[in-house]
Amino acid sequence: QWRTAGHRTVLGDDWAQVRESGRLDEETSRRHLRTFATRAYRRPVTDAELDRLLTLSATRRQAGRSPLEAHGDAMRAVLCSPHFLYLDPGGESEEDGTAYALASRLSYFLWSSMPDDELFALAANGKLRQPDVLSAQVDRMLGDRRSEAFVDGFLASWLVLRDLGSMPPDRRRFPEFYQYDLGSAMRRETHLYVRHLLDENLDVGLFLDSNFTFVNRPLARHYGLEPPPGPGFEKVSLAGNRRRGGLLGQASVLTVTANGIDTSPVVRGVWLLENVLGTPPSPPPPDVEPLDPDSRGAKSIRDQLERHRNVATCNECHRRIDPIGFALENFDPVGGWRTHYAKNVPIDASGELPSGGAFEDVVDFKSVLLEQREQFTRALATKLLAYATGRHVGAADRPAVDAVVAALEERGNGLRDLVQLVVASDAFQSR
Repeated sequence: QWRTAGHRTVLGDDWAQVRESGRLDEETSRRHLRTFATRAYRRPVTDAELDRLLTLSATRRQAGRSPLEAHGDAMRAVLCSPHFLYLDPGGESEEDGTAYALASRLSYFLWSSMPDDELFALAANGKLRQPDVLSAQVDRMLGDRRSEAFVDGFLASWLVLRDLGSMPPDRRRFPEFYQYDLGSAMRRETHLYVRHLLDENLDVGLFLDSNFTFVNRPLARHYGLEPPPGPGFEKVSLAGNRRRGGLLGQASVLTVTANGIDTSPVVRGVWLLENVLGTPPSPPPPDVEPLDPDSRGAKSIRDQLERHRNVATCNECHRRIDPIGFALENFDPVGGWRTHYAKNVPIDASGELPSGGAFEDVVDFKSVLLEQREQFTRALATKLLAYATGRHVGAADRPAVDAVVAALEERGNGLRDLVQLVVASDAFQSR
């Protein structure tokens, strides 16, 4: 379509006239640069900033550039500015700058994109910081299709699903993974599951255990479930398959915590401590072997790790990592269910949480987690706040996390409520 979107962005309706005449007066250039820079900076550009851009354009004209080329050089300067490249508060006043910064922070949190006209308008008239207005905007934005970027982005960050597929499963052992495109199905299941919790404002405890999930026919067969009647994804009951309830039974999580060939209680244990319990272990000392080299007589990975824990420098971390890592050992590298290792060695999935609570298998493990759900809720709130602010959540943020967790309990522990509380927190709204 003529004029192209690029033409309209540069000079709007003046494009044809400038192109034909070769002339671009300062007033027209200022008007279009103001529009372009305001969009790029996600706030009204100041007169001083605009004057600098026009000075650059004039300098380039004197150097022999055409008026249109000089105007383009000023646009390049806008796109090289930190005000475009970073979520900078900007604004001529503290109040305006903070309002526009909040609009950008909220938009990139929930849409992974710049604010729309409605957010800009609320920032301009000073209403965005009003609690009821801000809450209504969160609901509006979560109801928009652009919020799919939030679901995908947060899952990639929190559950490390961005790494799903980075270590492809063995083609000879798991041909169905490729034949039925299970990798895509796994990712889609988790997305639909979280989207459902978000849309219905369901209890965050359903991340730990539930009686439903979303599957298509190949994924249902992979789980040993009755395939849905339709060809696409459908919500199905897990009443007869409790081990699949919640995130810990979903193949996306179980595949991303394996290496495509085998599973490791250490890898999955570290993942659980980091993402479910919020108590990541310390990095291993640089001079420690991954496993005790003297594993003679060890019949299983449990035997090997018990020998590994006999090393004093390894015991402190592995006594926390290994027991909970074994809770997921019944799941193979692509999340299929198994009862034995190779050579018919039986799997022992029992263990005990670092904070107490013994379990015999993954079903017991999820029950123990639910009994200590506040620890999980705190870990989830911390992860969500870190994703929302784009920074590490440290000790100074603990009061904000405590307030969010306490308020969430009063509201009923809904996932949408958690998003609302994170946006309302001082940690999110401060610069």
